[in-house]
Amino acid sequence: MTNYELITKLEQAQYLLSEVYHWANTEMSNGLQVSPLKTNDEVARLMSAADGCICEALDELQWDRQ
Repeated sequence: MTNYELITKLEQAQYLLSEVYHWANTEMSNGLQVSPLKTNDEVARLMSAADGCICEALDELQWDRQ
């Protein structure tokens, strides 16, 4: 795979992670009140960590491209 292909795939993965992160930060209705579910915080944290790893990989690939 070329650096361009790798960068494109990582950017696609980043977009998908952002959708999950957005879901994790959306308040859910539990029938009585609107509040975020406890597990959503952990999902958001994990998506943020994964995004950070992708950012580091993109930095490395784009550095190699220059």
